[in-house]
Amino acid sequence: MKAMKKIVVVIVLIVFSINIQAQTNSFKTGALLWKISGKDLVKPSYVLGTFHVKPAGYLDQIPGARASFELAEQVIGEVVTSDMMEQAVKMQQKMMMPSDTTYKMLYNEADYQVVDKGLISILGGVGLEQLKMLKPSGIQMSILQILIMKYYPNINPMELLDLHIQKMAVEKQKPVVGLETIDHQIYVLFESSSLQHQADVLLCNIKSNEVKDEEGLIKELKELEAMYDKADLNEIYKIYKKNPCSDSEGDYQINKARNDAWMKKLPGLMKDKSSFIAVGALHLVGEEGLLNQLEKAGYKVEAVKN
Repeated sequence: MKAMKKIVVVIVLIVFSINIQAQTNSFKTGALLWKISGKDLVKPSYVLGTFHVKPAGYLDQIPGARASFELAEQVIGEVVTSDMMEQAVKMQQKMMMPSDTTYKMLYNEADYQVVDKGLISILGGVGLEQLKMLKPSGIQMSILQILIMKYYPNINPMELLDLHIQKMAVEKQKPVVGLETIDHQIYVLFESSSLQHQADVLLCNIKSNEVKDEEGLIKELKELEAMYDKADLNEIYKIYKKNPCSDSEGDYQINKARNDAWMKKLPGLMKDKSSFIAVGALHLVGEEGLLNQLEKAGYKVEAVKN
């Protein structure tokens, strides 16, 4: 499974393009929902690992999720999703390539041809000439959006799992809290690394693409979703960290920094109110994952399986 693996895994599971270089240890797995108790918590909180393109109804397929949501006094997400809709125009602007930079400047002729031909193969005739107005990270996001629309032809962007959870919270008058701002997430995706680094990652993904067609990429997306349905968090993590394009410019530190920043906020939020925390599944696992960090901080972390 090498066909532009990072593109598929990252945006689907944690929205933004961040590589991970992790330990080889096994961490908590086997459940999508986890109960957090003990330490100074009067009431338990719950952490749910989400798959961002799952429909709203998937919540009822996760053991204990609906009941845990009802018990919680507030909902916590990566961001407040209503803010995300308001910032869509800003995100589109940040995807655009600066007027003083071209792909001919980022690639030598040989590498330019590799990327151009790879994109044409994946996107059915669309190459760098047609996508030259986008930053490399913008191209990667565009590829994922196209694949998602083809794999999920009936997808309703307004009825996805993460949005649905926050929408229910508003309807039930539960406070909704974001662990970070939309501006920060836009920065992480489009501005935290140089254009040259983004171009190098895109080139690496194209070169590592053994299948070289849309069908192969969709197959991998299906396999990834199957692992999520099995709640095999460790296997998802292993696949992700084996990506051959994941070892440059501090990407691991960016992801760890996000989790570390969230860990500074979560104890106070959970102590204040019993919380239902819904974040991308890859934020839960690994040495730097929230489950491991919460346990090390003295909380009891238990899988919810019924």
